[in-house]
Parts: sequence; C-alpha cells; structure tokens
Amino acid sequence: MQILSDYAKDVRTQKFKPGAYEWWYFDGVDNTGDYSLVIIFYEGNPFSTRYIQRLKNWNRSDSVFPEEHPAVSISVYKNQTPIYYSFTEFKQEDCFFDSNVPYIVVGDHTMEAESSDESISYRLMLNEELPSGDAIKGTVTFKSSKTPEKLLESVQEFHKEGHLWNLVQPRADVEANLEISARAEKAKEVVFEGKGYHDHNMGNEPMRNEFNEWYWGRFHFEMGTLVYYMMDRKNEQQHQAWLLSPDNNELIATYPNIDLQDESWSPFGLHTARKLMLNNDKAHITIQQARILDNGPFYQRFSSDSFINIPDEDIMQVAEGISEFIRPDRIYWRTFWPFVNMRIRYEDESPHWVQRSKRLYRWIW
Repeated sequence: MQILSDYAKDVRTQKFKPGAYEWWYFDGVDNTGDYSLVIIFYEGNPFSTRYIQRLKNWNRSDSVFPEEHPAVSISVYKNQTPIYYSFTEFKQEDCFFDSNVPYIVVGDHTMEAESSDESISYRLMLNEELPSGDAIKGTVTFKSSKTPEKLLESVQEFHKEGHLWNLVQPRADVEANLEISARAEKAKEVVFEGKGYHDHNMGNEPMRNEFNEWYWGRFHFEMGTLVYYMMDRKNEQQHQAWLLSPDNNELIATYPNIDLQDESWSPFGLHTARKLMLNNDKAHITIQQARILDNGPFYQRFSSDSFINIPDEDIMQVAEGISEFIRPDRIYWRTFWPFVNMRIRYEDESPHWVQRSKRLYRWIW
C-alpha cells in the first residue's frame, strides 16, 4: 500500500486494468452522539455484481472500464440506527470525475472542494429519491487544516497493481443540513455539527488480489485523532496506527503492536474481532466494536468506543467513532449476490422488487 496525505492528489486517478476501483470516503459523528453518517463516491464500484460479472466474462477483445460503474452510497444513523440508506450505481454519462481538481458529479450528487495555504473545505450536495419513496436532500461540509504532505511514511512504493490510500482529512469540522423524507411520512431535518474524516482509496486490480481482510477506523479524542488500518495482504501483514494532533494533524505517536480479540461469527459467516488492542511503550488503546451498523456477507461497519490510557501522563480519554471490516474475496461468492442486489440499485434498470417497498427495503438495512 502507498500512503499519501496530499490534497492536490485527491483527484481522479488513471486506472490501468479491469477490476480497478476508486472511492472518496467521508464520515461524520455529531458532537452530541445522536447522529452519524457515511458517504462514499465510487468510480469502479467494487461491490457491483454487474461489474464483477463482466470481469468474470472478460477477455481482451471486450474492454471493461471502471468508469462504466460509478456509484454513491449514503448512510445516515440516529442513535446507531439507520434512518436513511441508499447505494446507487449510475449511468456513466450522468457522472463526471475531474482529474485536475477534487470535483465529482454522480447523478444529482456533487462533491466539490476549495483550499487555501492553510485549510481545505469539502462540500457534498446530496439529492436523491428512491423507488421506496425515501429521499434525501441537503449539504454536508468538511473543513480542516491542511494535512502535511509527508505526514505518514509510505509502507511501500506504489506499483500498478497496488492499493493507494490518501489520508486527506484525518480530522475535520463537519456541518450537516439534510432533509430526509419518505412517502406519506413527515420529513425529518437532520442538522448537526461534529467531527469528521475523509480519505481517498484506489487500486488497479480487484481488491481480493491485493489483500485477504482489512480492518480500519478513526476516533477523535480530545487530545488527538487515532487512525488505523490492519491489512492482511497476500504475502504479509500491514498493521499501522497513528495518533495525530487535533489542531494541525501532525504526528504525535505510532502504535506498532495491534492485537485482535473476542473473535466471533456473523450470521453470514464473517469471522471478525470485536475488540482491538493497540499499544506502544507509553500508551494503551482499546477499540470495542460494540454496535453493528451494517452487517453484510463481506463487510461490517461498527459504531465503536475507543479508550486511550497514558499512565505516565495521567491521561484517560474516551471517543466514539466508526470502524469497518471487509473480506473482499467473498464479494465474488454468487451465493451472496441476491442479498447484494436487494441493496444496490442500478439506475438504468428496473429496481429490485424489494427496493420498491418501503417496509422491505428498510428491513435489509
């Protein structure tokens, strides 16, 4: 994996091979703990059964381009319960990914950014109505200081098949102003301020070729922001964790020792740890993946609690954040595709019958 922290490179990247993917990830947690959200823009949706089927049938006389599978996923939670969910793959002609500046249009959703010498700001404009009658409209902004370009040391040099992770905003001030509505129901206003995070990922081959499983997450403590990932690659383990300062995202500490504990099986057969232990010679951090927000056949998202303890400095702090896990090889198991097709909507096809029903579509959240 190549690690960057470069706003200037938060743009569309050239992708060389069928199976390539790219996404821009944003999450935010309300200061009160009531609301949280996750918004992801994709070019080359790695979870698309249509994309995967085309890759299975691919031969060199038939090109398969990632840009033919753009998508947006939106999840909004209140008290750790989904109140809005969508995952839509759009037609290529309705989307635009800029290679020069951070600017994306996917259907009626837009991501745009601006920067100064010291700060950066992203504005996400959302506008969508689903076949179930659920709809979302509004804006979310992420404002932060600029992250130092060489904040984190790259684990390896990037190559055409590798995974690239651009840590653009480890800690941002988030403002959400959304209206969520449903057929025959009163619209809900979701307005909050909180802390957020934004990164950008890209790979030039299917994820399953790069790694077996991946844990990652972030927590905003009063003393700083913890960012970590634990990637079991094909030939090695890459377990990395950093504590970054709250004001200017400078590196405070690293945590080279990471252990997984309390492993259990999900209903779909995912074997995941519910507790992560991070340590260095001065501090101990516990991550408790306590509440499952998204529980699928190859992916889990948690609302988690993290505790940092630095005995010599008499510091003990608690933070709530979002953590995730993925097993990319399971994306290709056709047994799970009926569940995936209930959740992902393809803009140029008739919606799945479950997606037309408000009650049934909400049941799959």
